[in-house]
Amino acid sequence: MKARIAILLTVFFATAPAPHAQEKPGSKPVKSGLLEPGKSLPTQPAAPEPAAPTAGPITDPAQMAAAFFALLQKGSVDAAYASLTRGSRIAEKPEELKQLKAKTNEAIEFFGAVVGFDLVESKTVGARLLRTTYVSHGRTFPLRWRFYFYNPDGTWRLIDLRVDDKLTGIFDEPEERKDSSDVRP
Repeated sequence: MKARIAILLTVFFATAPAPHAQEKPGSKPVKSGLLEPGKSLPTQPAAPEPAAPTAGPITDPAQMAAAFFALLQKGSVDAAYASLTRGSRIAEKPEELKQLKAKTNEAIEFFGAVVGFDLVESKTVGARLLRTTYVSHGRTFPLRWRFYFYNPDGTWRLIDLRVDDKLTGIFDEPEERKDSSDVRP
């Protein structure tokens, strides 16, 4: 029977919540956008040209994960974590970050280079906490990645990251319990 290796990387740092933004006095309510019968669509000015991308940090969780996996695909583990953890408390803990990088390098060596990824699930809790689950496609085996993001002040930041090879959880299957009396062919 082939031995199975599970890798679990965990980092958790909470940040103190900042006071949340309040509605400004005199602000106008948002219109529904529904067109009344018999009325024509109002003409709108041309949309402004999109701004050129800046070299600043990416703050959208989906873009952060995509940039992370793109850098892993290139074999740039250090750059992947630098991009993902920019602005988070995780970046302030160099020893833990060093361990994350080392474990990720080990996982890539064991499971194969990352050749792609898929978003499996995105779950919010309230308006400020988000968990996204991805599967990275290694040359020999996929891995499950869970990113936990927190938005205390209008900017999403990574607060926790976990990666493992426990794919049954993605399929809502209970983890199999190992029992020494279990005999399998």
